[in-house]
Amino acid sequence: MVKNPSSETAAAGGPLAQGHTSLEKAIRTHYASLPESERRIADQILEFPGEVAAYSATELAEMANGSKAAVTRLIQRLGFSSYEDARRAARDAQTWGSPVYLMFKETVGQAFSTRIQSHVDQDTRNIALTMQSLNPDRVRAIVDAICTARRVYCIGWRNSHFLAGYFQWQIVQVREDVRLLPGQGTTLAEDIATMTSDDVLVCIGMRRRVPQTGLVMDEAHRLGARILYITDMAAPPVESATWSIPCAVRGTDPFDRYGSVLSLLHFLSVAVVEKLAEKGREHLQSIERLHDALDELS
Repeated sequence: MVKNPSSETAAAGGPLAQGHTSLEKAIRTHYASLPESERRIADQILEFPGEVAAYSATELAEMANGSKAAVTRLIQRLGFSSYEDARRAARDAQTWGSPVYLMFKETVGQAFSTRIQSHVDQDTRNIALTMQSLNPDRVRAIVDAICTARRVYCIGWRNSHFLAGYFQWQIVQVREDVRLLPGQGTTLAEDIATMTSDDVLVCIGMRRRVPQTGLVMDEAHRLGARILYITDMAAPPVESATWSIPCAVRGTDPFDRYGSVLSLLHFLSVAVVEKLAEKGREHLQSIERLHDALDELS
C-alpha cells in the first residue's frame, strides 16, 4: 500500500513523504507492463492526475473509454489498497500544491472573455478573503515591531523568495537594515547567527515549502527574534511564529495565485511608512538624494 504524507512532515514544511508523486511514479514504473485496458486508464490519469480526486472509479473509466474493473485492477497493480486510497493521494498532492494535480480538463478551451473574467474574479475573491480576515490589533503589533526592530530579515524560497524580496524592497526605503535572506555568498547559519530579541524575521512560506522554512523559524525563535509568518490557508500552524497571516492563494488554475499576498505586503508596507512618519521620509529623502548624485535612475 502506498503511504500518504504525514502531518508531522507537513508541519515541518518539507516534501511530504512519497504521497505527492506516488500515483504518477507508480504508473510510470509499471507502465510498460500494463495491458491495453489498464494503459488507457493510466494515460487518462497521467494527463490530468488531479481528476482522480474529483471523479469516481466509474466516471474515470467512462472518461477513458474503459471499464470500472480495469480501473480497479490498475489501482491494485499500482500498490493502492483501494480507489479511495488513490484519490486520497491525489488530494494530498493538491493540498501540497503540485501544479500537475491542479489541472483539469474543464479549464481547457474556455472563451477568452470567460477566462479573463474568471482570472479577475479569482484574484478579487482571494484578496477579499485575505484582507478581511486581518485582525487590527495584530496588524498594529506587527507594524510596530517592524518599525522599532534593530534589524528586519525577510526570507523565502522558490516563489516565496520574490515575495520576500518585494517586501524587503518596500520597507528598506523608509528604514535602515532590512535584509533579504538567503544572502548571496553566505550560509543561513551565517545570516541568522546574530539575531536577537531586538530583531524581526518576516518569513514567507507559500505552498510546496522547503524544509528550511520551519527550521529557520525554529532557530530564529530560539534566538529570541519575533517572527511574522505569511503563508497559505492550507498551511499547518507553526508554534515558533509570533504572528501568522494566512493568505488565500487557490483558484481553478494549476498555479497558485499570489495577488492576495502582494496586496497584503503592500498594505503592511504603507502602514510602516505611515508609522515611521517623518523619520521614514527623511530616510527616503536621503536615498533619493543619493540616486541623483549617483545618476542611478532615469
